[in-house]
Amino acid sequence: MKTLFYTLLMVFGLGSVSLAQDSNGIAVAPTKSEIAKGKESGSFKFVMPEGTTAEDVAQSAKYYTHYFTVDYDNASRSAKIKMVSNDEKSRSVIVRFLVSNNVQTVDVEGSMVSVYDFFEKYLK
Repeated sequence: MKTLFYTLLMVFGLGSVSLAQDSNGIAVAPTKSEIAKGKESGSFKFVMPEGTTAEDVAQSAKYYTHYFTVDYDNASRSAKIKMVSNDEKSRSVIVRFLVSNNVQTVDVEGSMVSVYDFFEKYLK
């Protein structure tokens, strides 16, 4: 009986973990040169992970209006970020926005980097 209970508990636990990871957590950034141009202009574009909705983006973006605005296209999953003040501190808040939308990794020209490494390498 204990074995059955523990087996069911393990199956339930593994099922919960797999459902929680439906979203791949990967946002796609433009090319390195476009990121560099964005760093100068204060405009960035990301393709958000599958399953990201306009409501999700709007819900998290509302906390960062002092730093940037977000225009999200649900069909292409494209989030266009326009900085209010284009400085390093404000660009660091992009990481919080991405994380709040379940992004853990950013794909830059096929290279996968964590959101924190993305900031350090490309936005700082």
